[in-house]
Amino acid sequence: MWLAWGATFGAQAHGFEERYDLPVPLAYVIAGACACVLLTFIAAVVWMRRPDVAQARPSTSAPLRQSSTKQPAVSRWLVKGISFLLFALTLVSALWGTRDPLMNLAPTLIWIGWWVGLSFAVIILGNIWPLLDPWRSLFELLNAGAKMLGRRNGIALNWPWPARIGRWPATVLLLVWCGLEVIYPIAMSPLKLGCLAVVWSVINVTGMVCFGREVWQRHADVFAVYFSTLGRQFGNCPTAESEAPVAGKVGFVLAMLSTVLFDGLHGSATWGYFDGALTVWIPQWLDTNGYVAGILGLITVWLIFVAAYRLTCRLCFALIPTPASSSGNPLTRLFLPTLIPIAAAYLIAHNFSNLLIQGQTLISLLSDPLGRQWDILGTAKFYPDIGLVDAKLTWIVALAAIVGGHVISIWRAHRLALSMGLSGAHTAITALPLTLLMIVYTGISLMVLAAPMVSPAP
Repeated sequence: MWLAWGATFGAQAHGFEERYDLPVPLAYVIAGACACVLLTFIAAVVWMRRPDVAQARPSTSAPLRQSSTKQPAVSRWLVKGISFLLFALTLVSALWGTRDPLMNLAPTLIWIGWWVGLSFAVIILGNIWPLLDPWRSLFELLNAGAKMLGRRNGIALNWPWPARIGRWPATVLLLVWCGLEVIYPIAMSPLKLGCLAVVWSVINVTGMVCFGREVWQRHADVFAVYFSTLGRQFGNCPTAESEAPVAGKVGFVLAMLSTVLFDGLHGSATWGYFDGALTVWIPQWLDTNGYVAGILGLITVWLIFVAAYRLTCRLCFALIPTPASSSGNPLTRLFLPTLIPIAAAYLIAHNFSNLLIQGQTLISLLSDPLGRQWDILGTAKFYPDIGLVDAKLTWIVALAAIVGGHVISIWRAHRLALSMGLSGAHTAITALPLTLLMIVYTGISLMVLAAPMVSPAP
């Protein structure tokens, strides 16, 4: 994420004013990364042809790893209470604090502490968002109060959710959220952030009341769906989605990938060519701030990801000797979990330095959340250590994350392909198009990531 105030601290979200001088040409690095992904595919083919491995088919119903929320009731509600108070403090800071985004707690806590920091925590720990979700806590409190007053079913009306709509509301909202993050400078206005939080709070709680909390959060609560999906990257073994097919699920996961890549693309020199090409078709008076070009670019990148994945799954399906299904493409859903580690890898690669550098400002902002020259915690004068992370470390972490994420995805894809009951050779052939797509993903993501971060070798 490119935050306008990042330059104030001498660092940007995905890079630095300094650049890392690669010891070898960038083309060699990308070729090596792609070769690593290809070698992983070969290793998976060879390893999983062993009889003992081949017989251990991956389960399609084993639960995916989620962070346990079965803590004692007192500690659970204590955590929920602290999280809700922090949400209230953020809202108060946004609505009544200083209009300077550098001195107001809300922008940094929302974009860095919550959106990036919690995403990293979910990657490591599993989905802890249900325990911290202030809107869920508010609904549960209101629901418990209604039951105490005699309403046996609480406040939920439990309207049926239209199956055709599925998860598309969450998908659209994720694209909108990315647009607000990258295209529209809402981060520069604490008041606008606060108003947005109020509007979303009303919509979110109303949705839970109308459709029930579980149904609403499974389909339309973009943050609940996002953190739940991100928390599904780990498990005891690679598994297919155990849920029933939901419309928009593929679009949502691919939005997780494409929005992060678009973030990096939007801040690169390549974006200038796209923007320039659009000026031929879009009148200048219609897009004075570049918002139209940004929206079209975001949608285009997402559609390319969706089309590439669906086409790849069609090719995989066409290579099955005797497909079990003659209608539809079950591989689109089967291979969907393989994309989640890539989404996590993109997130780490693009936000590692951002979290460590700009995240430090939360130490001072928590002591003066409204920007009123307070010093509640005695840390108001703390200044970030911008030397904590340099361009070299950021590049190494990003490279390792990108390659590691795709390696995990390749391995999982082959394990999932085995669940179709094909022979070793047919399994390898069926998974080959997806492997090629992963290699393309690896190359493109590294090129976008390297643009603002590294200098080519001489």
